[in-house]
Amino acid sequence: MCDTLVKKTSQGLIFGKNSDRSPNEPNLVVYTPAHKSNNQHLHCTYITIDEVKVQHGVLLVQPSWLWGAEMGINDAGVMIGNEAVFTKSKGQKVEKLIGMDLLRLGLERADTAKKAVEAIIGLLQKYGQGGNCGFDKPFYYDNSYLVADKTTAFILETVGQKWVVKEVERFGNISNRLSLNKDFTMTSSKSNKRFAAKFSEPLFTFFSGSKNRQKAAKCGLDTPVEIDVPTMMATLRSHLEKDAKHLYSKGSVKSVCMHKNFLGDHTTGSMIVESRPDIDTIWLTGSSTPCLSIYKPTYFGVIAPPVFTDKKSSLAYWLQREYLVRAIYAGLIDEKAYRQEADTLQKRFLDEDKALIASHPSVETLKEFAVRSARLEQDFVDKYSKEIDLVKSGKANLPKMWAKEAKALGKNVFKITLKERTAE
Repeated sequence: MCDTLVKKTSQGLIFGKNSDRSPNEPNLVVYTPAHKSNNQHLHCTYITIDEVKVQHGVLLVQPSWLWGAEMGINDAGVMIGNEAVFTKSKGQKVEKLIGMDLLRLGLERADTAKKAVEAIIGLLQKYGQGGNCGFDKPFYYDNSYLVADKTTAFILETVGQKWVVKEVERFGNISNRLSLNKDFTMTSSKSNKRFAAKFSEPLFTFFSGSKNRQKAAKCGLDTPVEIDVPTMMATLRSHLEKDAKHLYSKGSVKSVCMHKNFLGDHTTGSMIVESRPDIDTIWLTGSSTPCLSIYKPTYFGVIAPPVFTDKKSSLAYWLQREYLVRAIYAGLIDEKAYRQEADTLQKRFLDEDKALIASHPSVETLKEFAVRSARLEQDFVDKYSKEIDLVKSGKANLPKMWAKEAKALGKNVFKITLKERTAE
């Protein structure tokens, strides 16, 4: 369960997404350069499809065991985030393309937002969607997408192989619910009137908490003035007021920054893109729990943490920060002091990126800044190595629901089948 947001600005647009997944499911940041393929076929998470010759370079935030991704950006500046939506469609348990496969395929095969929407629709109609998307429990759903480039954005909602598309005017956001009824601009069929009302599965949609999250995210976007990156960060870090006092013990599925509760999901990764005509700044946590994490600045093609070229290195990075936030849940860290230092470092990154972009920097200068920022954040994390080790060794007194999760953290995270991932 997730939230994806976009708002147009005078320079381009700002795109943001939280990935809400099982609490122990690593969301890895992995870069793959543009390449050509001589293969006729491509194996995705579950099925094999026809390959195309040329793939765009992609920066993906992806659950560790999947071929596809929760969110990402390509070398043409196309950005996509997807959401689980709960519908009345049949056949979701049949292994086909999952929504996260379709997201990655859209990024690899399109150089504009419109072409990415067309690519996803074409693949959906050819192969269908379906298959388990749950890390440690069965979880089946259809998908919606927010697809953007430097000037345009679209919302694409799907039910099985049915679909509707709406172009975003000023701003738009999606959550774990169908939202388009008669205000869409393209559709797979004239019979799709009242799309959301007709095809939504009400029970799962209600308990997803998506109505509250979508409303809260919209409030952060629906302003007469331009929003900036700090505003997007604040929205993605936000909590429902009544849940804020017990986030670590009871959680909150209704908050944009989701914390594990009895329903299970948790924000396991977060991404923001400030899209401009020339240089995009990509802000990534590379870790869960954005309210306790620092967004690090990077630029497409720059390889510096939290961006990696292999999943194992990205996993080590994610796990270290996961042990850190769980140390906070356990009360091992002075949270007020921690937040003050993290906020200071976050502001430094934001101020330096703003000044750097204004100076029309070279690629090398951008890389140097990304590397320096990564080093500063790593130094901050390393200050808590003692507390991290206590959680890692199982000696921390975690809240009850987190103590149970801690026993399986980091185990079997690359296994493809649910049975393998949940094996003792």
